[in-house]
Amino acid sequence: MLDVLVADDDPDVREAVVVALRCAGHRVMEASDGAAAVDLVANRAFDLAICDVRMPKLDGHTLLRRIRRDSPRTSVVMMTSFATVSDVVGSLRDGAVNYLAKPFDVDEFMTSVVKPLADRRSITQKFEQARAEFVSREAGATLVAKSPAMANVAGRITMLAASDAPALITGDKGVGKELVARMVHVQGARRDGPLIVVDGSSVSELMEAWAREGEPGDGRERDGWFRRASGGTLVIDAVEGLSLQAQSELLRLVDEPTTRARRGPAWEPLGVRVLSLSRVALAARVAAGTFLDSLYYRITAAQLRVPRLGERGEDLCPLVAELLREITPPNTSPPGISPRAWSALSRHTFKGNVRELRWALERAFLLSDGREIDGPHLPPEIGR
Repeated sequence: MLDVLVADDDPDVREAVVVALRCAGHRVMEASDGAAAVDLVANRAFDLAICDVRMPKLDGHTLLRRIRRDSPRTSVVMMTSFATVSDVVGSLRDGAVNYLAKPFDVDEFMTSVVKPLADRRSITQKFEQARAEFVSREAGATLVAKSPAMANVAGRITMLAASDAPALITGDKGVGKELVARMVHVQGARRDGPLIVVDGSSVSELMEAWAREGEPGDGRERDGWFRRASGGTLVIDAVEGLSLQAQSELLRLVDEPTTRARRGPAWEPLGVRVLSLSRVALAARVAAGTFLDSLYYRITAAQLRVPRLGERGEDLCPLVAELLREITPPNTSPPGISPRAWSALSRHTFKGNVRELRWALERAFLLSDGREIDGPHLPPEIGR
């Protein structure tokens, strides 16, 4: 819905335009001359002003310049029965978005001029609202949870943060499992401790090296992953990638509420909470004999599934706003999104989830040179 000003001294033209706008659901105010229009603009912010060129008291060109000066966010459409090339060029140069020659088809005007402006304004307002919400949040609270699916995740994060037990976070690639793990850490009692993230597909050798750490007489003082995470949280990404030997070592370490580390012949508490991330069904790995059932039962006492992007449609707009904020250099305003680009993003099935969305926006930001992102700036598989 737009707030529209219609300024024309011809009551028949003014009525036709006003009726069409109100039937389309827009809020409309009328002015029969330029001076009355200036008074209205001074007291109210309009999204669109439709102005006749020849009006008593103040002509349309002067009104256009006043609107552009005092209300730069108002789009202005000029109309006249006496169009000349110089008038058109002058109006567009002064900032009008369109120029109509009377008589014109009101229905076509609503379709070709008003609807695109309304669509653009609606998208702009959505992103501005989303950006304002992120600006008002506290540092570290960056989880987008507008959709019911993610609102449930946010509630589960609060529950997990209140516990110290090992937990399993599952979901497809790119959904944000690591972000959720970080949120659990930030909201928990260990927030002041370290947060160490390791990749399970490559951590097996490191865990085996850590297991040898501190053996009597070896003289080695390695900083193992668990020791680095002492007092905080250890996140094991792709836990399904652990070798069976590493799984056995991990089971021994998480077999108590807080993990313990060997220091010579003795054991000492480290106070490490373990969060495991997986994008596959670990139960199937247990059935296939590639994942220890004892470890599975130990790390799945608490579970949280992060939904795919396709399951959280209400989050797309705030996600785009937040990602653009992150991508944009400091002290620079994030770019806008054209209706064509927004339509393409809304239609696309993001198999790579949030990770793919971020990649697409990073590419579009570079191609648009920081200006409004349009359809051609998006990857071909999205923007076409």
